[in-house]
Amino acid sequence: MIKAGVLRIAAITGFFALTAFVSGCAKVEGAATNLAINLVERRVLPPQLEIADVDMGCNFAQSNFPLLNSALRAFHGDPSLIESLLYVSAAACSEARAVEEELRYLRASKENRIPEAQDARIAQKRLLELTARRQLASFEVMRNKLEDKYHFSYGDKCPDFERDFDELVYLLGTVAGLQAVVNDIASQQMVGVPTDIAPKAERALACLQNGKWWGAPNAARAVVWSILPGASEGKDIWGTFRLSMTIGERHGVRLSHVMYGLSALAVGDTARFRDATKRFANVKDFKPSKQYRLVEALASSTMLNLSDRYWTENTGTRTPVGAMGKYWDEEAAMPEGMNVDDLLK
Repeated sequence: MIKAGVLRIAAITGFFALTAFVSGCAKVEGAATNLAINLVERRVLPPQLEIADVDMGCNFAQSNFPLLNSALRAFHGDPSLIESLLYVSAAACSEARAVEEELRYLRASKENRIPEAQDARIAQKRLLELTARRQLASFEVMRNKLEDKYHFSYGDKCPDFERDFDELVYLLGTVAGLQAVVNDIASQQMVGVPTDIAPKAERALACLQNGKWWGAPNAARAVVWSILPGASEGKDIWGTFRLSMTIGERHGVRLSHVMYGLSALAVGDTARFRDATKRFANVKDFKPSKQYRLVEALASSTMLNLSDRYWTENTGTRTPVGAMGKYWDEEAAMPEGMNVDDLLK
């Protein structure tokens, strides 16, 4: 009886010893993995942000996200901030494909090819759903990680940031959240993105220095002011865009120009949309940011997508090469050798 009791105690003791050993290994692995993640954030990602190739960046994110996610978390690491950036990059790929389907829809509609137009619209909405899911995921992992790290409530209080990297992810993740709302609505709310992201994001963006981040925080806030009922009261929306664009031009990142163009299209102001593209295309002595060249490349790609939609809707073809900020009814401003009449046939 005593022997059985001793064996039982020994077994229990052995179990707790094994549990403690495994737990200790997990803590050691987690510490080592998080050290590696910190090195990636400080040493590996900065050079990636200097690459001016959106297609390369988004394809890298799509291909490597599952591997990075599973490998780092398997060893008890927390790569949330890296994941947030990868979701942003992956969303650029699916959004570009959605734009292609929208252009196909517009061309088919103009030519009265109803079945193809319907098919293109369905394909577009599916891709917008995927894009909204990725953008929402970027927003959520950013918010959850930074709330846990800095002990604040997103949209209610401001974190006391320790690193520029955290601020960058906070900004891009917040913008992704706003995009998720818009794309989910366009996909007939297949994802169910919470619409209260918009007012929370507007308050959260006030925590960032507008001048430090290319004018993008206030430009994104101005987007919210322009789309939320009653939010524009007492706000100089278009003046905010103009100031933010000036800051972006000086810092080499024209993200504010894209937000200006998006807001103009959202309210049907084609004159301001044209102004956005003209200003984007005609910045004197513009020098892209070396440190954030990929963000500038993403802004350029998005602005071209907006221009392509506008051109295709009106002429049946996307923006001609060299014609960003130039239009079919402004013949004197068209590229040399281009026949405007051919575009309108």
